[in-house]
Amino acid sequence: MPKMHPLFRQWPSRMTAWLVLGNVLVIAALIAMTVFSLRSQWRSEEERASQTTDNLAQSLSVEIGAELRNADNALSTIALRFRSARLSREHEDSLMRILDEQESLLPQVDSLSITDIYGHVIAGDGAGEKPINVFDRPYFAQAMMSADMIVSEPLQSRYDGQWCIVLARRLINHDGQFAGITFAVVSSRHFVERFGQLALGTSGAVSLRTDSLNLVARYSAGEPGTTRGFGARNLSPAMLHSLSTHPDHGVYRSHVALDNVERITAYRRLARYPVIVFTGISSQDYLASWWRQVWQQSLLTALVAVAVAGASWLIHRHQRTVQRHQAALAHLAQQQQMMLQNDLIGMVRLQDGKAVWCNPALERMFGYDAGELQDHASRLLFLTDEDHLRVATIGSAAIRAGESYRVQLPMRRKDGSAFWVDVSGMVMSTTESLWMLVDIDKLKRSEESAQQQATRDALTDLPNRRMLEERLADTLLQARRHGDGFTLCYLDLDGFKPVNDRYGHDAGDEVLRQVARRLQELVRNKDVVARMGGDEFAILLPGLSRQQDAEQLLQRVLFSIQRRIQLDNGESVSVNASIGAVIGSGGDEGRDLLRAADEVMYEAKRRGKGRIQVIQPSQLRAASEADARDWAAAA
Repeated sequence: MPKMHPLFRQWPSRMTAWLVLGNVLVIAALIAMTVFSLRSQWRSEEERASQTTDNLAQSLSVEIGAELRNADNALSTIALRFRSARLSREHEDSLMRILDEQESLLPQVDSLSITDIYGHVIAGDGAGEKPINVFDRPYFAQAMMSADMIVSEPLQSRYDGQWCIVLARRLINHDGQFAGITFAVVSSRHFVERFGQLALGTSGAVSLRTDSLNLVARYSAGEPGTTRGFGARNLSPAMLHSLSTHPDHGVYRSHVALDNVERITAYRRLARYPVIVFTGISSQDYLASWWRQVWQQSLLTALVAVAVAGASWLIHRHQRTVQRHQAALAHLAQQQQMMLQNDLIGMVRLQDGKAVWCNPALERMFGYDAGELQDHASRLLFLTDEDHLRVATIGSAAIRAGESYRVQLPMRRKDGSAFWVDVSGMVMSTTESLWMLVDIDKLKRSEESAQQQATRDALTDLPNRRMLEERLADTLLQARRHGDGFTLCYLDLDGFKPVNDRYGHDAGDEVLRQVARRLQELVRNKDVVARMGGDEFAILLPGLSRQQDAEQLLQRVLFSIQRRIQLDNGESVSVNASIGAVIGSGGDEGRDLLRAADEVMYEAKRRGKGRIQVIQPSQLRAASEADARDWAAAA
């Protein structure tokens, strides 16, 4: 028998070695692709959670800032009337009337009180049979030394023992001497109830802290009724590090010290007050879908690895003959083809910008029949020439340079409808590239819906304060470019609280919704009607710069609000409104206009219910300067 050539004796061992090496490389590539995909998804979920918590923190900081500003305005009004009316301890009835009037405007405040110079409460809660003295409270000394409103550290009320914060402002008599303080008590329970209305998942948490990081209030979805940690500083190192580097706002991830739950937490410091809002979503919630993807993709990778190993085993078994070897290779090619023909990821191979092959998933995704895309230019799938040029040039250049390229953009179905697609590509040769497309339209629509919810009032579907500020910024920009004027109005409902007290909150909500509809019916398409919170609304009127025109429109607004409102229970109620408006121009600042409109509205309210007052910003500044001169002359 002739001897076998040594090359033929070594061939099976060489083939086995190559097969083993190929299996290792393929499985390693599959694992690397899976890890890369999961890591990208994890980063995406974390970024989305960070954006969600940051949006929520910003929205809450605006709302809480508005509440504190309303309380600040009320305390300022009390101090002003105390001094101008020359009141003292002997005028208890007058003091109580002032307190009752302002307390009706502050649903978030538990009580309003006035003390004398020795800290004895002479009007309000704590002035009855069991008098309360607050001289030893730190906020008393702070208010006595400051011209601004003081926000206290969290403390337990001497009246009912509940956790709260105190908002205090000093009182000056007509001789310019210190006459005591006026203060409002806001319970921690008020903030906890507000936070409890938010969608926080199974383990989310929202908290409010002072600048010294003492806990004012905290709501945790996992421990909804606890007051653990109130008044204390239970802080994680990650929180302290983030606050030290980004003191005003930021996002960090850590295990929360109070309950040891890992969360992504965003915080926002209020611009005018020493208070910080923290909002957190637990990793258990925002990574729930990612963990499902881990199991699914890991299982898929394992199945593909088993399939590749099985195909290699078949190749090894049939390597002795050319026919068996070819059969094994054909089997492996068939399995690879099955992967390409998947139902989830659309794939297309381009040669010189034209489709030479695409899988059924891509055809179904874009609504084309089998083979209909063959030899068509890729421009057919893009909405605009700009999107096509960006992917064709920047994307192709990136993948040919060995870099990864991925983009999300709207594309066009056969019927012309647009939908969002995640596009990534890889190079195959100097003229060919392979692109993978995933339909992410539902995800994008969900993100858009969440963005709309963040800028809309849930009760009236009107724009909220955040959207109003954005539209005001756009209006100011147009005014600076073209010299157009505009009007910004604030209105506050008069008589709304009695409706709430008599008929309940559902009736109050119905009143707010009907008022919102009436306001929208009176304005133009380009105007903005926004709910600022509670029973306060704002109207932005671009292009309306004449005081007479503004007064005529606001008179119609006032008449519309004053019409009786039919409730669902058959009752008929009526409310009034106090309206303040400022004529703006390109030379104004948004914050100054918002503050000016608010002050004008409160000035109209102080002069009587159902009033309209429209001024120029210069008039408001002149009035403020005149008040300052009067006070200086009196002092």
